[in-house]
Amino acid sequence: MVFATRYRKLVLLLFSIITAFFTYQLTKTSFGQNMDDFFDKDEKVYLFNKEFFSHFKEELPNTIMVGVKNDKALDYETALAIDSFTNSIKLINEIQSVYSLTNQQLALFSSVGTIPYDVLNLDSEEEFNQSLLELDSLQDIKNKFLGKDNKSSLIYAIINDSIPLESLKLMRKQTDSIAKQFNFGDVFFVNTKHNEFLISEKIKSDSGRLVTIAFILIILILLYFFRSLAGVLIPFSIIVSSVVWIIGSIALFGYEINVLTIAIPVIVGVISLSDVIHIISRYSEEQGEDKIEKIRATQKDILKAIILTTLTTSFGFLSLLNSNIQVFNEFSIFTAVGVFYAFFLAYFLLPVLLYYSKKITVHNTLDKLTPKKLWVKPTLIVTGIAIIFSTLGILRVKHNNFVYENMGEKDEITSVMNFMEYDMYGIRDLTITIKVKDSNASLFNQKILAQLDKIENFVEDKYQATINVGLATAAKQVNRALNGGFATRYRIPEDDYETKKIRSKLVQNAKLLKLKGFVSRENNSTFIQTKAKDFGSYETRKTNRELLEFAKINTPDLEVNFGGNAFIIDETNVNVSNDMIWNLVIIVLFIFLMISFIFKSFPIGFFSLFPNILPLIAITAIVGWFDFGMNIGTTIVYTIAFGIAVDDTIHFLGRYKIELDKGNKNYDSIITTIQTSGGAIFLTTLVLVVGFGVLILSNFYANYITGLLVTISLVVALVCDLYLLPVILNWLRKRK
Repeated sequence: MVFATRYRKLVLLLFSIITAFFTYQLTKTSFGQNMDDFFDKDEKVYLFNKEFFSHFKEELPNTIMVGVKNDKALDYETALAIDSFTNSIKLINEIQSVYSLTNQQLALFSSVGTIPYDVLNLDSEEEFNQSLLELDSLQDIKNKFLGKDNKSSLIYAIINDSIPLESLKLMRKQTDSIAKQFNFGDVFFVNTKHNEFLISEKIKSDSGRLVTIAFILIILILLYFFRSLAGVLIPFSIIVSSVVWIIGSIALFGYEINVLTIAIPVIVGVISLSDVIHIISRYSEEQGEDKIEKIRATQKDILKAIILTTLTTSFGFLSLLNSNIQVFNEFSIFTAVGVFYAFFLAYFLLPVLLYYSKKITVHNTLDKLTPKKLWVKPTLIVTGIAIIFSTLGILRVKHNNFVYENMGEKDEITSVMNFMEYDMYGIRDLTITIKVKDSNASLFNQKILAQLDKIENFVEDKYQATINVGLATAAKQVNRALNGGFATRYRIPEDDYETKKIRSKLVQNAKLLKLKGFVSRENNSTFIQTKAKDFGSYETRKTNRELLEFAKINTPDLEVNFGGNAFIIDETNVNVSNDMIWNLVIIVLFIFLMISFIFKSFPIGFFSLFPNILPLIAITAIVGWFDFGMNIGTTIVYTIAFGIAVDDTIHFLGRYKIELDKGNKNYDSIITTIQTSGGAIFLTTLVLVVGFGVLILSNFYANYITGLLVTISLVVALVCDLYLLPVILNWLRKRK
């Protein structure tokens, strides 16, 4: 710090050059979200999924789903409008074919050949009404195209796999333009790649809004406590610089801002301000006029603490690297880099700015907000009660996550997800992988098809799903077509002769059915694919276990398992949550050894962990009591909370040691520490609470839960540092 002040002009020049460089990199910032980056690619479920699906020689077609929602149930007039809408969509460039309930045809296989017929008869209203009644007996068709209340409908458009995003955006505009010609209630454009684009746009707007709100609130706090322009501009310049540097670094290395890394600017900004406040607070205590000497005294008392807090915080974030998940790696590395940026700016730039500024004083309000004595009995009683309630809450914790959690906003992606979840068949991917145990047995054997049918029936019943892709479903549809189209023949026949006829028709129409996309005769495997209602991963995993138990008893010839993105994410959430325990053990051990070494006392090292472990216990209890569910979004909070909360403990203990070294009595040293460092700890916690609390306003659940839980942990940590830690330190010295 003194070195930087002496060479202040050089420091300002280098700072200007580096900041200009990173500011230029900001122009390259991109936003996006690749679901594959949320997977641990070394996990056995991911490897199994990759290996299993490598045996299928054809990709299932890429589709756009256009949803239509009306205020009334499907009638003849609406059906005609949907049919016209369907025909108009066909004319959009790059759309290969379009399927809706109004042009859906079934076939009758007869001795004279294949006879197609329309599911809905649109020749007259009377014939339409009759065919609509008959549709109830064709649940495999009805559930695919109509919602349960008959007010919503889906239109499927087949497109190229490699279609660019710009073409999808144009298709959506053209679809909306065509839809305006009809009297529909709402129209939804549903496609995975387009959904990811909508999420990235949401990330972009959410990021700008949150950073703006956080900066405004922090400026107001600084203005209140420092009561000077310099007291606002100096800390604010450090914050902005830290954020610019880290976002510029992310852009420099070609990474996108995603739903997790969007929180980095806020985290780095408030961490940098924490260092700044502690330095300014200590600097303002010096009464002399020689600024170099004031900076020297500040450096002597606070440099070690700032170095330690930088190491502990960055170490906490870097501990996420053992998760082997791309988004975690990006988050941990760049947040840790941001923490070091904050340190370098506080160490080199801040003293230069203080040198050129007028005297900054901290408002005496902080003195009124810190305790003036030790409250031993009330502190111990409250701590005991809190631990009891926390224990009860922890017992209620369970692993749970949802595919998409609505934060109450009405943006396009939320509307699309809500439509698919509540008006249609759901948004949770469900993929059941199946392999015939006997390599000599055929998937098309009557016995095997009958067992596949049992699995499909279980899926439809227990998961409340409609089968999109399934061999048994295809076989039942062929059997119906071979037997006059009667709904009663929508089943797997009981004799081998009828089954052979089904097999023959399936093979003949393999190209039309995209059979190689979900049947591997070489590997003797297939899969069932659908969308299910999202009851959360906790309930879904229970149903998954029920299915496996059902399969052991009822389908002994089949090896049943699970695949698909949703299943991998569910398993990853559980594994990450369990791994986080070991992360915390490592971090806690590191902090324990470090504090014990500094104070040359294992008891102080051990008991000083309590103010930092109790906040973690508290937020775990909150997760349990309010049924938030333990998942990636909540487990990452533990690293953030512990890494940041321990900073104030280190600052408190650092000042406490300085007072003891002066020869002061233990009690007096504790009280002096509370009165001096206590104010800075309160102010830094306030800033951190505001900074992270802003995330509660996020439109993303992961950010919302991060903001809420980190805020709670910081408040608990503050109370522990100012009330519980002094009581512990006083008790330890008395024992001596």
